[in-house]
Amino acid sequence: MPSVENNATDFLSLAKQQLVHAIIQAKTKPYLPVWGELFTSLRDIARIGRQREENIMLYLLQPTGSMWYLYKENRFHADLPDPGISISLSQEQLIDALLKGSFSPKIPSA
Repeated sequence: MPSVENNATDFLSLAKQQLVHAIIQAKTKPYLPVWGELFTSLRDIARIGRQREENIMLYLLQPTGSMWYLYKENRFHADLPDPGISISLSQEQLIDALLKGSFSPKIPSA
């Protein structure tokens, strides 16, 4: 019988995949609406982070850095170590930034 923890981990993995897919789709097909997918993915990730009481890394940033959900602050956090910048965003601010092309995920080369 699958455990609840495995189901939550699978759900988190699926939410992260949906998030990255929506970001890529917004860039490659800007005429398609992706706001709802971004909102749903980020909401689900935040909910899991709060339930588990742990920070969650969403994805690696292009060209360097990482995007996180910080459960204590209930904020999304872009960590850019090369210039030494950290940016804290609400869910709505992150969605707006993603739709404008900021905070792109690092895509592995095929």
